[in-house]
Amino acid sequence: MDTEKEKEGVNMDRPTKCPRCGGELVIEYKTFEVDGHRAENVPVLTCSKCGIYLVDTQLFIDITERAEDFKDKDQLLEELKEIKEDEEIRDILKQYTFQNHIKEVLNEKGISLRRLANMLEVSPNYIHILTKNQSTSIRTALKMAYALGTDVNRLYTLKKIGSKYKEPEKVVYVRTTKEIKERDKQIKEELKKMEVKVYVDEVLKKKGLKRAQLATRLDISPQEMYNIVKIRKGSTGIETALKMAYALDVDINELFRLEKVEKEAGK
Repeated sequence: MDTEKEKEGVNMDRPTKCPRCGGELVIEYKTFEVDGHRAENVPVLTCSKCGIYLVDTQLFIDITERAEDFKDKDQLLEELKEIKEDEEIRDILKQYTFQNHIKEVLNEKGISLRRLANMLEVSPNYIHILTKNQSTSIRTALKMAYALGTDVNRLYTLKKIGSKYKEPEKVVYVRTTKEIKERDKQIKEELKKMEVKVYVDEVLKKKGLKRAQLATRLDISPQEMYNIVKIRKGSTGIETALKMAYALDVDINELFRLEKVEKEAGK
């Protein structure tokens, strides 16, 4: 009997583990009541460990639509539809990763790996590793873009997992002159006074979204989302930053900016 109900009411490709605690999800049948209107034998997935239950979004929409006098029905339906959209964005982003274009930009600018490393005060080997598509922070990516006089979107993009990218075989650069060395020194000093400012909350407010929704789109926990905004900030990985921009349909520079930091008096 339960098997027949399962076929009728619950997707057979349903999740088997609780998203909160990892416990096993089992099918139960519950009764929902909205403003006096009852819907019985609604199949839900219940965690045998922590007790939370999950109900299919469309199924819940159907239930609430039957409650004609439900005061906040329109708002609730809109929120449920947003959840569906958030999950769709999440599923799209799972198909993508990041791709660096550092060597391309170095060739365009005639700048060597060693010269870039000197401006960023890191080892040339570290820059070499980054050109092999090793992940880095949004802070390093923004500072690299500043040093090269380009946009971070030129250095890093999203690409579909499995797609091929042919990087330049070598970096062709122009020999440094006294003027170039002075300019590099100036950039190095400027970068020492700059730090990444995070404007995620401001963009969310403008978009009428919540952090929890963005967390869903990025397939991360609300706690991780909080860490990105309030704790990690400039240490956020470049892939996460790129996906965040995609998820919110904004330029990455609207979320993370390299700005001059004024030192407090006495420090």
